[in-house]
Amino acid sequence: MKRYFLLSYLLLLTGALFAQGINFDHGTWKEVLAKAKAEDKLVFVDVYTSWCGPCKKMVAEVFPLKEVGDVFNPNFVNYKIDAEKGEGIAIAKQFGVKSFPTYLFVNGDGVLIYRSSGYNPAKIFLNEAGIAIKEKHDPKPLAAWEDEYSAGKRDKDFLIGYLKKRAVVKMPNGDILEQVFPLLAKEDLLNKDFLTSVLDFDPNMTFVPGGKFYNYVVGNHKEIDGIIEKKDDYALSLMDAGMHQYFNTEIIKNHKEQMLPVMLASKKKVMELMKQDEIEATLKGLSMNYYKGTKNAEKLVPAALDYVNNGLLKLDIPAKITADKEAYLKWRAPFVSGKEDSTKVESWASMQRIMANSNMVDFSYKLRDAAQAIYSTVDDPKMLEQAIVWAKLSEGYFPHFSTEAVYAGLLFKIGRKQEAIEMMKKASEDSFIKGGDKQKMLLTNAAQIQKGEAPEQLW
Repeated sequence: MKRYFLLSYLLLLTGALFAQGINFDHGTWKEVLAKAKAEDKLVFVDVYTSWCGPCKKMVAEVFPLKEVGDVFNPNFVNYKIDAEKGEGIAIAKQFGVKSFPTYLFVNGDGVLIYRSSGYNPAKIFLNEAGIAIKEKHDPKPLAAWEDEYSAGKRDKDFLIGYLKKRAVVKMPNGDILEQVFPLLAKEDLLNKDFLTSVLDFDPNMTFVPGGKFYNYVVGNHKEIDGIIEKKDDYALSLMDAGMHQYFNTEIIKNHKEQMLPVMLASKKKVMELMKQDEIEATLKGLSMNYYKGTKNAEKLVPAALDYVNNGLLKLDIPAKITADKEAYLKWRAPFVSGKEDSTKVESWASMQRIMANSNMVDFSYKLRDAAQAIYSTVDDPKMLEQAIVWAKLSEGYFPHFSTEAVYAGLLFKIGRKQEAIEMMKKASEDSFIKGGDKQKMLLTNAAQIQKGEAPEQLW
């Protein structure tokens, strides 16, 4: 009997400890929505992946806090989904999740009310929850705005309000900005509230390359940075990120090849204004990515060759390697002298590997991407052999499971099956992914190659 009461006490104590942070529901998506509707709450959805570092950091540092639980438990039905497993795949796709962690606040009807993302310290995370709670009680939710837009409403005040509402839930606004821009007066364009709403970073934001709003930002970026109280080049960096998103979701997806020169010219102008280097290589890479995304093998081959031979390989590679060596020695100095303790650094071996190649990591990945573009689109043996050369170069500059997986795929496509299997298995042993889902995927790829099947997703 004493043992029974002791066990009951321990269970209650454990439950109390866990109750301090966010309590997550474990039902199905349908059940969670029904519960939220019955309790008149929003569903808070933590969309994560098994390999996402910031996701794990939130789980370890923020979700367990009492002050966080005190807000989330009474106001939301809390739910977690892995974007790469089970129902999570469809839910992440439905709400256009492109980065992790992403936080969705959805009502009982499955309508998105608010969205945020990334690692947030508790104070910021609670502020995001406060916005979601406020949005829940907004008498005009996003769905009402969308109904009016679909009905053809296009006056200035409506479009500004609709744009701001979409910005709150982090929906792309590029095309709507183009519609509202001709209606805006100078005082609108100098309005801090308006500019802050459209220049608030989110992975889903879009800006039309060469568009009306693009030209306004390019011509007035310094003044805009001052109005919204951001550091120099903030508006330009946002424009750059939003153009890339538009490039991927509109220009590539809808095969708008006539927009490719516009994208290249717009990208070049922004890079020049921000005084960035490697402009020509970057532009050649965008062209390659367009033809890869549209699966145009005929145009991809010359674009990939141009990108590598006249772009990447024309860069000062020895200078990058020298800079990496100098930066690595400087980074290691406190550990060598004993001022810092390497045993307290998480994933020390992986950290060393990255810090020793800070410039060449990016260069290596770009070579890998060129090789992978050929794998995914081209069947010509001669070009596949050329892509293998690029994969070897990439692996030599920075050994990485993703490059080895691409290398394996190319080997398989030219008929070197056994070598491909061995290379894919080698990729699976990379310390970056050992014990995780990526390792399992690569081993599955090896088994698929063994059966004579080319993996669709290499890594």
